[in-house]
Amino acid sequence: MKLLLIPDKFKGSLSSEAFTKAFISGVKESGVPYTSHYINASDGGDGFMNAVASYIPCISMQVISENPLGRLIQSYYLYNQKTNSAYIELANASGMELLLPEEQNPMLTTTYGTGLQIKDAVQKGVEHIYIGLGGSATNDGGIGMARALGYLFFDDKGEKLDTIGASLQLLKTIDDTAVSADLKEVKFYAVNDVTNPLFGENGAAFIYAKQKGATDMIIEDLDMGLRNLNSIVSKKYSVNNAELPGAGAAGGAAFGLKTFFDAEFLSGIDFILELSGVHKLLARERFDYIITGEGKIDEQTLNGKLLQGIINLGKRYNLPVIAICGKLDISKSVLKQRGIYDVFEIQDESKNLEYNKKHAAVLLATKTADYFSVK
Repeated sequence: MKLLLIPDKFKGSLSSEAFTKAFISGVKESGVPYTSHYINASDGGDGFMNAVASYIPCISMQVISENPLGRLIQSYYLYNQKTNSAYIELANASGMELLLPEEQNPMLTTTYGTGLQIKDAVQKGVEHIYIGLGGSATNDGGIGMARALGYLFFDDKGEKLDTIGASLQLLKTIDDTAVSADLKEVKFYAVNDVTNPLFGENGAAFIYAKQKGATDMIIEDLDMGLRNLNSIVSKKYSVNNAELPGAGAAGGAAFGLKTFFDAEFLSGIDFILELSGVHKLLARERFDYIITGEGKIDEQTLNGKLLQGIINLGKRYNLPVIAICGKLDISKSVLKQRGIYDVFEIQDESKNLEYNKKHAAVLLATKTADYFSVK
């Protein structure tokens, strides 16, 4: 049995590397002869830089930046000298994991810290900047990043606004006179795998803000703020980027990157798979299964994320995809219609979430051994 492993992380419990180690342990325990090949993948979110570093020789560029609440932090991005390219992970300076649970509130957070990383790369003369989106603690429409590069935002009284989620409803004018001309010499890429628009029932606030600490009332306010931001931007720049698939990624950061940096949108999983050389691998070798994993599989998981990219890869090369998850929150029949050959979950339903997270590796190995023992 020949296996191609392309798992995502199980957020809060297993990295993709830890998933692979536990999975292989389970296959060994099943007694089934096997060989495997591991692809370190990312949909542009958490783990983006680790995945990039697996396939491109990069150096780490250290930057004093700010976390989503404005506290100073030591951050970094990756730089490839050969192509003069920088790779920035939004979550590195603007991510949920930088805040305590009680601090998480997208009305108060900003992407300004990521903007400081971008500014550092621009000042160093980098020509191509790839920003992996995902894992953000923010819903500021990208105005935090823009502020770091010279954009200023004002309310109807001419008072300068702090670039946080709560300011979006107050926004009246944008001043770009202080933006460096050097910005036009850089090509930006927003790397992500969600298809959500900026606002509305499928937009950034309604789909993602709750997991960032927002109440229902805050979600309504954030959505109204994003609508206002788009209105102001549309009038000033004669563009309408709000409906672009993926504009709502990372609390609208993708919208901000398109609007203020003229970024090109790239599929995260396609980008990483191309770097990994998987297409060349599959052109010369035949595998029996593609194995992928995700902490929770539900409708949102299929909304353009890594799993959908793996499904597309399986279809392209006529390879069955087996998905493994901590919790399955969608019917198997729907997944099979979408292109999943089989799926199994590893959770112990008699235990709570914390137990399952803590023992995820053991549960994965055990369920994997059971699964392949009867195949």
